[in-house]
Amino acid sequence: MAKRTFTSANILKTTVNCAIAFPVIVRSTFRPKTSKALREKVMLGVTAINDCRYCAWGHAHWAVSQGVSLDDVNRILSSQFDSLKANSPAEAAAILFGQHYAEQLGEIDPESVKSLRNYFTQAQVREIVGYVHFITFTNLSGNTVDAVLERVRGQGRPITAVEGVTGVLFAPILLLLVVLVKAGKLIGTDKRRAKRASFQSRGVR
Repeated sequence: MAKRTFTSANILKTTVNCAIAFPVIVRSTFRPKTSKALREKVMLGVTAINDCRYCAWGHAHWAVSQGVSLDDVNRILSSQFDSLKANSPAEAAAILFGQHYAEQLGEIDPESVKSLRNYFTQAQVREIVGYVHFITFTNLSGNTVDAVLERVRGQGRPITAVEGVTGVLFAPILLLLVVLVKAGKLIGTDKRRAKRASFQSRGVR
């Protein structure tokens, strides 16, 4: 099945949702309502459906840097939630909300929002929805860049004008994200964050 990319039908809605979510994302970086580990898990859950290789690679590294085990990362990317549901029904509800959004091509199911409210406050729900909107934008950006790259190589399907323009525009941004992830690994910040997150999860300060 072809990966979702930007189209004339979804680009405006996806971009507007991301723009609305951006202040929430910025605020959550400094004063999160939910944990940063949950943020990465939700983003990985959406990525598992949209299948963006850039986001899967980057957020897998960032998830580990926030104390998420590699086993959990792999379970989320392969949509295996049995153990996650048993360990944390709240986290599982948040991840499944994001996946359902991706499966429904960007439509929010009111029932899935109700499920979130069983575990999270209104402010936390807004943050989780913001994560989902933001990662959907980046997923489609990555997939669109890949569609353009495949076409440049003489492979893949023909691309539309929307895909061509957005793919060229977002390619430098993806390159920057790749550099940031590699820099984090090179200078060891990911390992230090993972160690700190592990201590905090045990109540150690």
